[in-house]
Amino acid sequence: LVNGRRLNHSDTAAPDLHHIFPKDIQRIEVMVGSAGSLYGDQAVGGVINIITRNTTDDTTQASLMVGSYDYKSVQFLTTQRIGADLGYRLSAEKFESDHYRDHNRERNGNVHGLLEYAAGKHALFVELQHIEDELELPGALLQDEFDADPTQINAGFGDDFINEDTTVLSLGYNRDIQNAEFSIDVTQRQSDADVRQSFRNSPSPATGFITREYTSLNPKLSGRWMNGGNQLSYVAGLDLEQNDYQLFLPNVLGITTAENNQQATGLYFQVHPALNEKTQLTLGMRHSSLDKDIKDGFSFPAGLTIKDDVQVAEIGLIYRPQPHLRWSFRVDENFRFAKIDELALAEPDQILDTQTGLSYELGVDWNSGLHRLTASIYRLDLENEIVFDPTVGPDFGFGPAGANVNLQKTRRDGLSLLWTNQIGSSLVLKTELGLVSATYQSGTFSGNEISGVADRVVKIRADYLISKKLSCYLEAHHKGEHFAQGDNANAFAQVDAVNIINAGFKLNDEKLAISFRVNNLADKQYAEFVTNNGFGAAYQPSPDRNYQLAANYHF
Repeated sequence: LVNGRRLNHSDTAAPDLHHIFPKDIQRIEVMVGSAGSLYGDQAVGGVINIITRNTTDDTTQASLMVGSYDYKSVQFLTTQRIGADLGYRLSAEKFESDHYRDHNRERNGNVHGLLEYAAGKHALFVELQHIEDELELPGALLQDEFDADPTQINAGFGDDFINEDTTVLSLGYNRDIQNAEFSIDVTQRQSDADVRQSFRNSPSPATGFITREYTSLNPKLSGRWMNGGNQLSYVAGLDLEQNDYQLFLPNVLGITTAENNQQATGLYFQVHPALNEKTQLTLGMRHSSLDKDIKDGFSFPAGLTIKDDVQVAEIGLIYRPQPHLRWSFRVDENFRFAKIDELALAEPDQILDTQTGLSYELGVDWNSGLHRLTASIYRLDLENEIVFDPTVGPDFGFGPAGANVNLQKTRRDGLSLLWTNQIGSSLVLKTELGLVSATYQSGTFSGNEISGVADRVVKIRADYLISKKLSCYLEAHHKGEHFAQGDNANAFAQVDAVNIINAGFKLNDEKLAISFRVNNLADKQYAEFVTNNGFGAAYQPSPDRNYQLAANYHF
């Protein structure tokens, strides 16, 4: 989410994180665990909400950045008040890089403007953003290619690219009503991309396109109800979303086409009654419905209409026996509607069911000022989880091509821990640990590990203050062994564990800040993302040792 507005697509493409201008970010809120009742579709394992700056301060700053792979970036941000009631923020960024791989050049431009008006109990905002991104696509590598030279590409991908233009317009209104606040915002996002995407050793004969149009309307009421010594915090809202998607991709087998028109509605509430001074209860519920019209040239050439609705609920308890100690327990239901490209890659005459789940979480948060510990244990049970099964699907003469299926039951049990230590006045140590056991509970893969999920992730970072103006840090990341994404049969060897070390320093003056960072200090050859759909591993190589130098000046 960005300021509570969804960034995900109706297809499985990743959220457009490069559309977010770094200088606009004020903070990032991360909610770990299921959050289906409050956030709805896709909030299965967590929610990331990126909060951007408002216009309360007068500031102007410019940044220059250079780095490995011929990386160059310039950024500009100004936030100004025009009288007591009106303010604006204008930011712009332009960067270019050849990136780590051959045929992976990128050119990006991003302009963003925000106008805010606030007087008395009323507030209005208008937000406009335009992004242009040109990116060459190098494709994946097989094992022997990755071992020989992870920067190379297969000749079949030599002309692949995606050039995308995106425009986002948001309008919003807020009003204070005694102990409550009413807000409503409208967002319209339009993306148009020219794409050339090939099969391995088989270049695409022509350029295609992908268009996405997203519109949302989100009214919300939040506040606090007081009755004598009792109080009740609450939030209730309505999410209305419209997604239109079109795809046209020429390839050696013909032309892949797809259309999707989707309307989603979500009605939700969450209340937080205080049981006493130390204990607070959370209750929530959401009802969501989906109306989807899909059509593609292979699975549903005549078109198909899908209607579905789901209702989820949550209950939680927070107990504070002491000011610096908090215990929490939460049970939350979640769901995920099937995406258009998942439906298109299902088995013939099969329509994927909506994925549903239930999560349990027990957590503790202890803060002594110099030390903080946050830990939780959880269980996530899913039904009808949507996964790719390489052992089924149509056979084109070389074995099954694979298809998306619903699995009856899957389970993830885990532990997450964050431990922060302030050692003296100059040194801070921060340790993050994630342990997970992810298994299929039934069906073809019963007892197998869920592919793509590492059993452990560890991050350790040390920050040292050399002087009032100069600081440095060292961080180590470990990701454990796991089966490649798609190898749900656990038929191939696991992807090796990865250990990466990064380091850097920062010099802060009154107006000038200079930072230098080294990534992958030990120059490891690795791939953060590996897939295997039954035909052998395919690697998306990660960068070798690289550098970045940045200077930021406040006017």
